[in-house]
Amino acid sequence: MPLRPLLFAMLLALAAPARAEDGPPLTLEQVLADVSRAAPALAVEDAEIDVARARVGVAGAWDDPTVGLMAEEVPLPGGMGEPMLTWRFTQTLNVFGRRAAAKDAARGALQGAEARRRRVEWDARTRAAGLFFELWMIGEMGGVLARQIEALELMRSSALARYSAGLMMAHHDILRAEAEVASMQAEQASLAEERLAVAAMLNALRGRPAQDDPGAPVLPEQPPVPDLDALTARVPSTPEIAEAEAMRAEAEAQRRLAEKMYLPMVMVGAFYEQRTSPEMDDTWGGELSLSVPLWWWDRQENEVAMAGAMVRRAERERVAMATMTDAEVRMAWSRARAAQRALAALEETALPRLRETVKADEAAYVSGTGDFLRWLEDLEALLGLEAQRLEAVVRREGARYELERLLAAPLASSAR
Repeated sequence: MPLRPLLFAMLLALAAPARAEDGPPLTLEQVLADVSRAAPALAVEDAEIDVARARVGVAGAWDDPTVGLMAEEVPLPGGMGEPMLTWRFTQTLNVFGRRAAAKDAARGALQGAEARRRRVEWDARTRAAGLFFELWMIGEMGGVLARQIEALELMRSSALARYSAGLMMAHHDILRAEAEVASMQAEQASLAEERLAVAAMLNALRGRPAQDDPGAPVLPEQPPVPDLDALTARVPSTPEIAEAEAMRAEAEAQRRLAEKMYLPMVMVGAFYEQRTSPEMDDTWGGELSLSVPLWWWDRQENEVAMAGAMVRRAERERVAMATMTDAEVRMAWSRARAAQRALAALEETALPRLRETVKADEAAYVSGTGDFLRWLEDLEALLGLEAQRLEAVVRREGARYELERLLAAPLASSAR
């Protein structure tokens, strides 16, 4: 084998991305399961939920009681007196429904935290799916380039045969084929570096070391995208709507709590008077005291107004989120359909016909009747169409998983 083609083959083997036979295949199901279990952002959201859950227990908690000791009638030096000790216990009562309203507000915050956690999980899953399909496209593009290089090597061999037969113009064909092979080799090396970067980010989302080789992705079989009406009907169950509804529930509970602050705070107490003189008996008693919400226009009224504004804001947030999510679902659905149509046109018509053209060019040139530049141009056009096919697959799957991200649920459940 000539030295230069041998070097080209060695470079191709070094630069080519990992293939399926180099290790166990990587499935999308496995990737998404890892992300749902170990994505770094989910640990933060889980901690936030723990905080919100603890706040439910704290909300509306009873104030600590007050215990006091007072000494009375203690004589000064040289004076006369009969000291008395008064033991006092005082407790503020959390009554009139304040405790329940405070807990309802905290539960609303907890529901909002759970909705945000759901959104973060599906964002991470969708990003991981995008990286999975990008990794798949890199591997497939490496295969396309390998086939292109094989064809270019055939070109070079055919041109070399012509040159050996005395056709001096074939010398230019040899140089052009070698230049194209070198360009393809550079593309292969670039893909190898890009694969390392994509794999590192995918490993981070999966909770794995950055240097691990994820393996060769295998495309999953996907059911058809459901009808648009079936998708838009699920908009009210998205995390954004759930978070807005939780925000409204929290604000309504805060308003109820603010309204109850117009009522007085109740404090009860008991005391025991301990006499130091044996001639006097100890006594005990109780007390009831109320706060007077005298400055209601300065505090309670403003708190109720603020809570009412928060309720209105939460309702507007819910309406806005429903409107925007509906529009985004429609956009992603249209993109998925457009990508599917483009893919069908490429796979059913454009690529088969151009492949036949390239084969005809190859046969003509090898037989000595064809034109080198025409063969090369058609081969480059085939490379472009192959790249468009891969991009169409990634766009279709990206739009599909964008729909799942928006709805925070698998599309398969919509198709049932």
